[in-house]
Amino acid sequence: MSNSVRTIGILGLGNVAEPHLLSYRSLSCVKVIAVVDPRADRLDEICRRYALEGFSSAQAMLDAGCPDIVCILTPAQTHRPLVEMCASAGAHILCEKPMAVTLEDAAAMAEGCRRAGVEFFYGSSYRYLPAVQEAKTLIASGAIGNPRVVIEEMLGGEGASAYRPLSAAHYPQDGPGGGGYGLVDHGIHMLDVFPWLCDSSIERVFGRGDRTGHEPRTEFAHLQMRNGATGILIYDGSTRPAVLPSAGVFSEAGTWIDGRGWMGDAGEWDSGAGNIRVYGTEGSLQIFHYANKLLLNRSGQPEERRLPAGTAPYHFGAQMRAFCASLDRGEAVPTSASDGIRALRGLLGIYASESSGTWENLPEFMVF
Repeated sequence: MSNSVRTIGILGLGNVAEPHLLSYRSLSCVKVIAVVDPRADRLDEICRRYALEGFSSAQAMLDAGCPDIVCILTPAQTHRPLVEMCASAGAHILCEKPMAVTLEDAAAMAEGCRRAGVEFFYGSSYRYLPAVQEAKTLIASGAIGNPRVVIEEMLGGEGASAYRPLSAAHYPQDGPGGGGYGLVDHGIHMLDVFPWLCDSSIERVFGRGDRTGHEPRTEFAHLQMRNGATGILIYDGSTRPAVLPSAGVFSEAGTWIDGRGWMGDAGEWDSGAGNIRVYGTEGSLQIFHYANKLLLNRSGQPEERRLPAGTAPYHFGAQMRAFCASLDRGEAVPTSASDGIRALRGLLGIYASESSGTWENLPEFMVF
């Protein structure tokens, strides 16, 4: 096993970049040596704040010296050329979600890494949140019996007039898009996490989603797993929440605010804490993924499970630590291109189902 420190280059300095940078500071296995962004003011700001070397393009960074790992945090429609460029230079890849905007691009990215002999790690960061990991352990142990229904609802905002969707710079005009807490940009996490929690794969999907440049609607998806479990997603950021002030939890992390990142202090009351509910034959779970809380109900009296620290943004560090450990051991990466492609296939299947008006069946095996 190697004990060397791996160098990291970060492509894209949007809101999620600083959480990555903060979490990597606490790791002994990596060192960030370069950041890339075409916006000179943003590049200068991050370089000064974190004492890093900056480049205006990925090619300029590679010409100066290829890092061991490149983290691709740019919009999804830019992922393919960047992955192919960096992989051919010899860098292992950590790629944020969604993996791509088309299955053709995603498959080409996986093939490019395979051909170059480098590893592709899909950034399914929710798997590394302590509450989600503990939920996975409890479900696998049979604590709630067989999972039957998994639900995430995110309904709220400040009304339709205040709603600000992601632009065509993020997702192509007229294609799948919407808001930061919508089906494409956020629900893609659940299309990976739901089947992972249920230890199954998605058999078929039905729903509808927003498109870039179009008026927002209520987005929804019905996921049917091969083991019989059902997943339900409902999103609408152009309305207002119906949560009572007394409902919620004391969060162990700040709150993610679109355009600003994680804000606020740990320990504050969060009346609308995002959560996933899992209902099984013997009990249920309520997973407050960012707030780092987990409630287990097996007897009619819900109990709160004790969880380790490490919620957002430090789950990005846990993710990178797992990537490095797999490289050290020469093992398969924990979340691979296959996981990213499966999630993307589910997402695109939802949009296809709206066009056809029928359920969209998904292929059972897709391994890269």
